[in-house]
Amino acid sequence: MFLVAGLWAPSLVQAQGFGVYEQGSCAMARAGAAVADGCSDGSSIYFNPANISSTSGITVSLGGTLIAAQGSYTSGITGRESDLQNDPIPVPHLYATYRANDRLTVGLGTYVPYGLSTEWKSTFEGAFEGYNNAVQSIYIQPTISYQVTDWLTIGGGPILSLSAVELQQRLDLSQQLASGGDTPDTNDDVYFSQLGIPFHTAFGDTKLEATNETGFGGNIGVNVRATERLQFGARFMTPITVDFSGDATFTQVNTGLRLRTALGPNIPAGTPIDNLVADQFSGDETLTNQSIETELTFPAQVVVGTSFNATPQLTVTADYQWTGWSAVGEIPLDFEKDALDDERVLNYENTSAIRVGGQYQLNDRLSLRAGYLYNESAAPDATVTPLLPEAGRNQFTLGFGWRPVDLLEVNAAYQYLGQNDRLGRVRDVRVGEEVSSLSELNEGIYSFDAHLVGLTLTLYL
Repeated sequence: MFLVAGLWAPSLVQAQGFGVYEQGSCAMARAGAAVADGCSDGSSIYFNPANISSTSGITVSLGGTLIAAQGSYTSGITGRESDLQNDPIPVPHLYATYRANDRLTVGLGTYVPYGLSTEWKSTFEGAFEGYNNAVQSIYIQPTISYQVTDWLTIGGGPILSLSAVELQQRLDLSQQLASGGDTPDTNDDVYFSQLGIPFHTAFGDTKLEATNETGFGGNIGVNVRATERLQFGARFMTPITVDFSGDATFTQVNTGLRLRTALGPNIPAGTPIDNLVADQFSGDETLTNQSIETELTFPAQVVVGTSFNATPQLTVTADYQWTGWSAVGEIPLDFEKDALDDERVLNYENTSAIRVGGQYQLNDRLSLRAGYLYNESAAPDATVTPLLPEAGRNQFTLGFGWRPVDLLEVNAAYQYLGQNDRLGRVRDVRVGEEVSSLSELNEGIYSFDAHLVGLTLTLYL
């Protein structure tokens, strides 16, 4: 009799790196500091819905950001370095606004505020925590903005979230039961590690997929014009909880290993281990394709900021952002086969970010922009894993806006993301191992940075 349990171990999301703030190339070039003074491309639907009132007539914007991430893990035990395998990731955005009269403006936006993709080789030692993972949530937001007085504007709209998740992980044979203590052959539980199977021996692969799951929330904002030169803004995006129902696929991975010692009178030494575990991947056994359900909360955002016209040509903006990552605490994993049910305790912490940007109007057709931002890490030391090993980040931006004709504007931006190196782990607790905190398993260094390029085309009709 062979039992396999406790197989599913990946966390679904990883904190600040799971947030995407580059929802328009104009604002991106100002490091996202746009809550008090938005761009004319309609991106204020995301950054502050009140500010779409600054648009005129009809505007339609289409663009995206290409994120090229690179990173590595260097083991503190072996010194071996493993590299991320990510391809560049496109993140699109689309906005349309219409100024109906002097006070009322409406719009519709589609953007991706949360997303993650981390891909390592399946032979990476951290593949047992997760090696090919992606989470994405597309927000669709109809918006209305109303200028209440000459100095006060409010705006907001509901959000429909369309989300998808894909997670892939290796299964470790050494941590699985070879024989239970309630069988006639043994008096105690016997794990494959006790039979000489090395730690992190892959005998299976799991893949979870769920797509087109929906959630609902809202995004509201306010703008206050204190003087002709000074403005203040604030916005609040609600958290959105999404219930995922998907499929879990299990595939056996051959080890080519044989038992070194007998496992009871009916299983002699030399028996191929792949034959012993094969039954678990067929029929109605534990490691067969099945349904899975889980729940994920995309966190709330609160942003406040100011804009100051230092000169007729120069505008300086500054934002403070709070993100409620503590909503990502425990993630239940409910499999069709109850033996695999698990609950991941992540205990993320709320984070802060500071954004500072500037825009200089060189002439009627060309504007230059630059910015800087810093954001904290939300993941505690215990959850710095291969899914997204995040740390505090310093980011620098620059870009331009060019309006060759009255009907068209081209905005471009470049952003460098530099992340601090951070100590992290590539494994969970072994059978029989006692630790007071998972952070005790941190023994290697994760390094990470990224280059982002944004382009947005806007038509003024």
